[in-house]
Amino acid sequence: AVVSTQSTGDSVLRMCGMYCVGMAYAGTGNNNAIRRLLHVAVSDVNDDVRRAAVISIGFLLFNAPEQCPNVVSLLAESYNSHVRYGAALALGISCAGSGMKEALTILEPMLNDPVNYVRQGALL
Repeated sequence: AVVSTQSTGDSVLRMCGMYCVGMAYAGTGNNNAIRRLLHVAVSDVNDDVRRAAVISIGFLLFNAPEQCPNVVSLLAESYNSHVRYGAALALGISCAGSGMKEALTILEPMLNDPVNYVRQGALL
């Protein structure tokens, strides 16, 4: 059912599908789920769906926070502000309380982002 929501024309259903994948595989670090989320994060036409896919990566990797900075580092430099915001939240979700220098290195430039909600996400 989740796979069928990812190909629908309704962007709200696709966004919910991304969060379903994130919750279904939370903490597992499942490579197939990460690959699916990364594909959607760079290819979907809707910004909300792309943001949900990137945020869900943080949920997948919360048991392996050392992997998250490597996975979202390129997304944090995206031209799309929604993807950058999602990358900030993914780092916050997976690396919360860890004090990882790699995560802080990615988040620090986002504090000066021209888009206000990206700055807010970096501070969260």
